[in-house]
Amino acid sequence: MKNQLLGSVLWVSAAIAFSALTSCVSPKEVLYLQDAPANSQEIIKGNYQTVIQKDDQLYISVSSKQPELTTPFQVAEIGSTSGNTNNNSKPRGYLVDANGNIVLPVIGSMRAAGKTCTGLANDIAAKLRDSEYIKDASVNVQIVNFKFSVLGEVNAPGTYSIEGQRLTLLEAISRAGDLNIDGNREVTIIREVNGQRQIATVDLRSKELFKSPYYYIQQNDTIYVSPSDRKVNTRSDAAQWYGWGISGVSIIIAIIALAAA
Repeated sequence: MKNQLLGSVLWVSAAIAFSALTSCVSPKEVLYLQDAPANSQEIIKGNYQTVIQKDDQLYISVSSKQPELTTPFQVAEIGSTSGNTNNNSKPRGYLVDANGNIVLPVIGSMRAAGKTCTGLANDIAAKLRDSEYIKDASVNVQIVNFKFSVLGEVNAPGTYSIEGQRLTLLEAISRAGDLNIDGNREVTIIREVNGQRQIATVDLRSKELFKSPYYYIQQNDTIYVSPSDRKVNTRSDAAQWYGWGISGVSIIIAIIALAAA
């Protein structure tokens, strides 16, 4: 009988100790877009376009009614000096150098960093027309190495590459397996702009994230999800001593209950 009583008391004591070490997670801490009512509409401000950066790899195609004039622009692998190669392991295109320039046939060195793909395509087409080399030049520019990184309290941290040039913050997080329960919903975005690093915080719990300039991911962005205060506190020395103290009190209660039985 005493053993049964002791077992019951110890189970209760353990439950008390466990509840002291863990806290309930409030929905306000973890739910996304809490202030966005159902069937609401949010206006998208402006047209998003990716801005070319240093070290980007660009696919540039030039077309004309005279295809032979576009042959010099049909480059092979980045870094290759030969126009013909069967090696598909390297990306194809033009590399934006450390100064933000690309080197094109006929045109030569040209500024690329800081421009959108559409803007650079228009500039290349204009130069070809002005030089009368290709009077009907049509140019298309795309970034072929769009990547971003997600670190911290997510289920699958890592660096991800995508096809295309349009990715939202929510889509980027979903590719990393979403935030886990201990992830802070105020995420940090690290972005390099014109040689300077920008560090910004975006609150996933608010619909204001749709208005943030960081809602759309730029290539090479880093998304960091810090641990919540709850997780940090439960890992602190003070919390551990508090837990041991509660456990000790629970054991004493069990002993007193057993002695009184």
